[in-house]
Amino acid sequence: MSYIPTAPDLKVELAETIRAHRKSLASSKYATHSGSDKEEVGRYTTVAGALVTVQAVLAYTSKAVWGSADPSDGYERRIDVGAVANCHGYGCVDPKFRADHDKHFLLADDADVTAETVLPYVQKAREWAQTHAETCRAQAYTR
Repeated sequence: MSYIPTAPDLKVELAETIRAHRKSLASSKYATHSGSDKEEVGRYTTVAGALVTVQAVLAYTSKAVWGSADPSDGYERRIDVGAVANCHGYGCVDPKFRADHDKHFLLADDADVTAETVLPYVQKAREWAQTHAETCRAQAYTR
């Protein structure tokens, strides 16, 4: 029987990304809780050959909070979640879509719950990308 590779489970991938970020903060005094991680979760080709990509986004921020849950530094380490879709075609008039969760999660929260919250936003971005790919007449960049 032959092996057919399948895409990894997005929820598991995102939860592992969050856990890896936690581990990097704990293991290095130079690691910072800022920036973002993006996982590509879809690619679509437009009618004229351009590429539309979909990414799940985990954005890391810190906010100073008096009486924070982590009294050692007085900061709450937060994660904002969402999804983006981008058309990479030449001449596209509507190249971006973004769907974000309206609240944040703490880095110390359950990674599986945080990762699961991203899934509906990824679905919205995939739906936009599919519809966009079916109608966009932008052409692929050539060199």
